[in-house]
Amino acid sequence: MAGTELIITVAATVATLLLLIFAVDWRYFRDWVVVFLFKCTLDFIWGSPVVAMKMIEYPDRILPHYYDTSILFELWVFPVLCILYNQITRTRGLTAIVGYAFLFSAGIVALEYPIERYTDLIEYKNWTWFTSLYTLILTFLMSRTFIAFFRWGCDRFGPGPFRR
Repeated sequence: MAGTELIITVAATVATLLLLIFAVDWRYFRDWVVVFLFKCTLDFIWGSPVVAMKMIEYPDRILPHYYDTSILFELWVFPVLCILYNQITRTRGLTAIVGYAFLFSAGIVALEYPIERYTDLIEYKNWTWFTSLYTLILTFLMSRTFIAFFRWGCDRFGPGPFRR
């Protein structure tokens, strides 16, 4: 990994860890673990075919002999950002949920686009910044829908006579 790519990778890793430690409201630990695992699964299922179809390439990546995708983004940065998105929208209405999905996605794209242009961390093939924008919005909204469903299920089918 070249100098610039290594600096970006380390900075993203550390910044994400700091967000996880200091910005996440851990009173909702169960919800955030579910969001994290859902996003990891969704991103890996969705991201791998995108790379396999040669829409995006990740020339410089962690564990290049094992993974073709950016595991840093798909299994660390994006899931943690999704936790923060779900935390912010936890008690808000539909307008805020959609609005924050757009804002979070626009922020990611604003960072991704120059990284794509000036580094070897990501390379668009049959992809654009706009494709990133709408797929990110969609996945944020999917995570929000999933956690709402999860909470409903926990309330509906939660502790019963045979549970402690």
